[in-house]
This record gives sequence, structure tokens and C-alpha cells, in this order.
Amino acid sequence: MRNLLRIVLRCCLALSLAGATTFSTHAAELPALSESAKPFSFVVLGDVHYTRPKFEVSKVIAGIARSVKDCQPPVAFVCQTGDIAEGGTYGMKDGKRVYRQANHDEMKEELAFAMKDVTERFRLPLFIAVGNHDKHAGGKAFPEVALPLLSRELGVTVTQNCYGFRYGNSCFVFLDFAAKDFDAQRKCAEELLANARAAGVRHIFLFAHYPLWTLIRPGFSSQKFTDSLMPIFKQFPVDAFFCGHTHNTAAWVRHFDGATITQIQGVTCQSSPELVPMEERRTLMMPREELSYYWGHLSGPPAGLYLVTVDGERVRVQFRSGAKMLREFEWREPGRITDTKKQEPRPSVVVTEATLKKATAATLALCWWGEDGADIGVSLNGEHVAKARLDPTMRNSNAFASEKRIPIPTEKLRLLRLANDVTLGNPSRAIFGVGHAYLEIKLSDGRTARTTVSNRFLFSATQAEGESAGKTEGWKIIPSEALVSVNLGQPLGPMRLIFAGNEK
Repeated sequence: MRNLLRIVLRCCLALSLAGATTFSTHAAELPALSESAKPFSFVVLGDVHYTRPKFEVSKVIAGIARSVKDCQPPVAFVCQTGDIAEGGTYGMKDGKRVYRQANHDEMKEELAFAMKDVTERFRLPLFIAVGNHDKHAGGKAFPEVALPLLSRELGVTVTQNCYGFRYGNSCFVFLDFAAKDFDAQRKCAEELLANARAAGVRHIFLFAHYPLWTLIRPGFSSQKFTDSLMPIFKQFPVDAFFCGHTHNTAAWVRHFDGATITQIQGVTCQSSPELVPMEERRTLMMPREELSYYWGHLSGPPAGLYLVTVDGERVRVQFRSGAKMLREFEWREPGRITDTKKQEPRPSVVVTEATLKKATAATLALCWWGEDGADIGVSLNGEHVAKARLDPTMRNSNAFASEKRIPIPTEKLRLLRLANDVTLGNPSRAIFGVGHAYLEIKLSDGRTARTTVSNRFLFSATQAEGESAGKTEGWKIIPSEALVSVNLGQPLGPMRLIFAGNEK
């Protein structure tokens, strides 16, 4: 009996000692990693997608780590906005490229390697938000691998994907884009932020994988997730919401439903040597009048990252390609952003009537959604010029993703104008939508000129007609203010497409 009592007392003592240095975050405690008032920096990485067995992206991460090694003020930690792991591999089956999701053990291997590699490359703490690829193989691998590592960095027992901490005068909260209970997650975040406010925190940074709203990728956000966070943006002055997922880079400020929201989006693994502004190729899905600040690119630069510096009341953000700064902006109050360095504008080919006469080829480019596909006719400035087949698209994230390029016959180039009206016929009465449309011409000197992009998505049927036919996906993923519907069987358009230099 005495031996049993001794064992119980030892266990109680051990638990008591453990409780002195570690505790559970389910009560929304907010550990402080530093109380210093000195300026500090942190790195934000977008989608990384470590992929077994070679983990080749490790070289990119090593280069980024070297590029920020001597930054001033020093980098204190690294934040990553999800999809740190790929969670699968591509292969060929029956002549087709197919994707095989990782199993549980493979998923754990990727996550463990990724988190260890980033931590060792930077020699700094790593904090991450869970991504959809990180949830592959049933989603159990992420909490098994990531939460113990996060617990070690924070000195607390992290039991869920919503967690936070303080550093200096700032609060950092990480969220799950697909939480099982969004109300519970919101309450957790509200408690963390209330604790931060009580501690006198000046800056608030939120991190998640999914964007609140997407600018150009329909189906890549979650309305339930966004709606769950709106009370937070109304209660607390959030400096910035960092996210990834769409493999675009962008920053914007939106004034919506009484809240001012700054979203900063990035990608680390997918790069392009040329950063193409979104508005040159895609229809923006948010009203420009609601955006007081905006820039965005279709992809990310090589070794893309954000370097964020907090200095008292000022926050400065550098958009970088490794050591090269591409853009810099800052604010002292959330939503009031000032650019301190902009990228040089891309040169555009100004088109005149004389230029049009030198066109040797022309193409109509557009993206589409259609669960059954569609055969369409194309009219340019009132005259039929081409037919095209729009193949069936998969639902959700593949809608409006692929670009269809429809050649304009050489004998029809005479129809081109500085301002063009393009109409699409729907002889088969198919239900589909198109967007991201523009005209592109090749000139005799080899240059390429393009028009503006269509400012709305066009749907071949009303929503009621779509529902009657069981085809509703398009209306779910395109905001109502960004689309125009016609009655089934009527022509779509016209879309007004204007060559550069003739917009006014």
C-alpha cells in the first residue's frame, strides 16, 4: 500500500513539474516567445510541396535560408501557409497521367522530412498552417507529426490546428481551413486574440492555407471558412491574413461588410521567370471598387517568399525572389498600405490601326466550365469566324482553369478592330460558362499584342435553368457580381476586348 502511495505521489509530482513548463492550448493560452520591444523580422513561405523520395525542393529552401541569414533586424522564425508536403506522386497509367495519394506512412515521412529540413536550413523555429495536401491519407499524419514539433517550439502542448503565440508587440494565430467545427475554431481564435489584446499587443497576423477570397481561381476558397472568420475581422484590427493554395502571388486590401481586410498570398515551389500581372490574363473575381490596394501575379518568382519586419507601430513587407527584393510595402495602421518599392511595369505593345494591318495571326483565348462540354461558335465584330469544342471539365478546382485557344482564320483578320466585340453561339443549348477571355495577335515583326481581359464571366443559362438540369457548380464558385447569365440557347456576350493603348 505504501509503495502504491509513493508511485501515485511521484506521478502527481511529475505531472505538476510538467505543468510548470507545458500546458494545453485548448484553453487558448497564448505563450510569449519574446517580450522584447526590439524590431524583428519573420519569413513567410507559401506552398512548398516536399515530395518523396528525392525532396528536391530542399535546394530551394536552402537558398532562401541563405538569402535571409544576415537580414536586419534578424529573422526570428519562419511561418508557412500550408501544403508543406505534396502527399502523393504523379505517374502514368493506360497512357494517362494519374495522381496517387500517399499512404499514411508516406505522408508521415514527407511531413517529418519537410519540417525538419526547413527548421535545420533556417536554424529557426517553424510554425505552419495545415494545407489540403498535408491532410492526405485521411488527415491523421499531420497532427501526429506536426503538433508535437509545434509543442516543442512553443513550450506548450498543442492539441489542435488552431494555435497562436506572442512575439514582442505582435500576435500570430494559425488556422485550419477545413476545421471540423468552424464555430469552435473561431472561439479559439477570439480567445487567443482577446488574450493578446489584454497583453497590449499592437499587431495581429493570421495564417491559413485557403484564401478568404480568390482573385482568379474559382473554387479555391471555402465560403464556410471565410464566413467563420468575419466576426474576427470586425472585432480585431488584423494587420494581415497570409495564405497560399492557389499558387498565385498577390496582396490586396478589401473593404467588406464593415471590415477592412488585408490578404497577402504567396507560393514558394511554383515559379515563373516572368511575373505576369493577373489582370493581363484573367478576369478578377472581386469588384475593384472594394479594393483600395491591389497587385497580383499568375505565379510566383523563383524561391518566392515574404520577409516581414515589425518595428514598433510600423510593419514592412518585402516580396522577394531569394535575396532579390521585387516589391516593398508598409503600413502603420491595418489596411492603409503604402508602396515603398514597385516592380517595373511590363512593356506592352500599343496597337494602332496601322498595327492591326500587320497582324499575321490572331487567337481568342478563354477558360471555361462545363460538366458535359459544349460546341460553340465564335463571332468577331458581328461576323462568324470559328467553331470550337469545349471539353467537359471536372468540378470545382478544375473549372475555369485550363485555357482554350481558338485560332481566328487568316482571311478573317480583316475584322479586327482596336475595340472588339466577341460573341459566342450555343447551338447545342449546352450549359457552360466562360471567362478570362482575351484576343492575342502576332505581328509581322514577331511581337505579340493582347487586348484587355473580359470583365465578367458569361454563363449560357440562368441559374434556375442550371438547377433544373442538375448543373450548378459554376454558380457556386463565381460571385454573382462577377457573372452575366443569358437564357439557354441565346448567344453569350458581346465581350468587349480592347487592345492596349485604346482603353479610354
